[in-house]
Amino acid sequence: MSSETEVVRRNKGTTRKVKKSSRQQNGDSSKGTRRNRRRDARNKQLASNASIVGLLLLFPVLVLRRGKNRSTELTSDRYARAKALRDAALQSGKSFLRKTKTKLENATHRNRRKPEYNIKKKFKGMRYLDPRQLPPLPGEPKEPYKDTRDREHRRNGFSGNGDDEWQELADSLPDKHMGPKVDYVKHKYKYPELVYEPANDGSYPPLESMTKIFQTWEQDDLDSPPDTIVEVLQHFDYQDPEQLEAAVRYRDLELPFKVYNVPEVKKAGSKWTDEYVGSHFNGKVAGVPSSNGLAQQSVDHFFAFHRPASWDVDVLGDPPSLDLSWSFDKWARHAVYADEVGLPVNETHYYWQSGVSREERLRPKRDWTFVSRDLPSFSSPNPTFFGFNPPEQKGIQCRFGERGVTAATHYDGGRNMIAMMTGAKRVTLLGKDAKPSMLKMSQRETEWLRIAGEAPTLSTVLKAGEVLYVPSHWFHYIVSLQKSAQCNTRSGIHEDGNPNFGGLHTVEQCLI
Repeated sequence: MSSETEVVRRNKGTTRKVKKSSRQQNGDSSKGTRRNRRRDARNKQLASNASIVGLLLLFPVLVLRRGKNRSTELTSDRYARAKALRDAALQSGKSFLRKTKTKLENATHRNRRKPEYNIKKKFKGMRYLDPRQLPPLPGEPKEPYKDTRDREHRRNGFSGNGDDEWQELADSLPDKHMGPKVDYVKHKYKYPELVYEPANDGSYPPLESMTKIFQTWEQDDLDSPPDTIVEVLQHFDYQDPEQLEAAVRYRDLELPFKVYNVPEVKKAGSKWTDEYVGSHFNGKVAGVPSSNGLAQQSVDHFFAFHRPASWDVDVLGDPPSLDLSWSFDKWARHAVYADEVGLPVNETHYYWQSGVSREERLRPKRDWTFVSRDLPSFSSPNPTFFGFNPPEQKGIQCRFGERGVTAATHYDGGRNMIAMMTGAKRVTLLGKDAKPSMLKMSQRETEWLRIAGEAPTLSTVLKAGEVLYVPSHWFHYIVSLQKSAQCNTRSGIHEDGNPNFGGLHTVEQCLI
């Protein structure tokens, strides 16, 4: 009688013993047994092959996962990226990368709601990691890039908790606010001689290389500007009929300029104290609908516009900014603190954004929010100097910036009137040969940055009481020089633009 051994097997959570005969263990010369052996050998070979294929398939997954982890843990200092355009231009493309360990904490995703991030103050996240997102250099073939991630759960953006470590220091400051070290509203400026008939030959506005612009005044040097800031844009008095007519001529030719002495902008600048604005965002003003706004956080002073639904964290890294639940009052307190302590550009910064829908201007005025009421020329359903094409008006966008906040290079399709109610911002406009090259850091970008250093550029300070006209499709970026409030309205797209500076077709060629 054959001896027997016991083999323990697990089946659906239960344990059962299976008896095997010694014949099965020691072999049998029967025909059926040989057939079973051949079948078992084939199965083992198939299993072995399947294991090899599985490992081959698993290997790139492990590599990609490791690369994804390293993209978060070993990345460039984001401050370096924000400075890269200037530094690379001044150093002939020799931009620098500082590797630093980082970690994203408490990332959650529940029920297709906004993923929440808790980014510590010292987090240094590099946001843009894939050079395929950049346009190819001249002569390079175009590389494919596909975002295969599920976009649905990112459609509402990325939310965070903010950082409250600054409040203890803010509480220790004197009650009397000292304001910014340099008040650019009161700074000294030199404006060009008025030219009432614009030259449409490419000579206006006068442009210089970006390298020279930043050699004159570095982008992040907020406390040591030139003693006298030389302006190159035409500067018209809004209440002078002859100058206003000249401004219309510049506007119709799609050329940038500024106007000042605008009564409603000046009046709004006086009214828009933190208490006044905060009360409207908090819904505490009787008879006036509550306004909606949102605080955003960046790990440094650099804010990049992005579409959350298209932002692939696995490929591009952490999002450029987070949406916070802060009140306007809390944001304003931090903005005051930023001015008083001279907040460094590599510290956490906050931005407050608000908007007025295009439909609001069509409602009875009793239903208008405070922005529409205080800026009637921006919200009027009828043509005005600022909103000169009401059917194409997209509402009013308001941006409340604190010291150092930098809005990344972008262009607006709509013809854009930007009014500054309080504070000041530096606007850098790039001519038709400019490229959107300060968006990411990679080896490829080094060459783009060198090219960008030659881009025709102008720099202007937009201060309280002034309105800047930015034509369609002009690349630009904006730096908040101090705590500030701006609102802008757009009057439809001018696809052709100015023949000397390009239009929509120029942008399309740039982005191919």
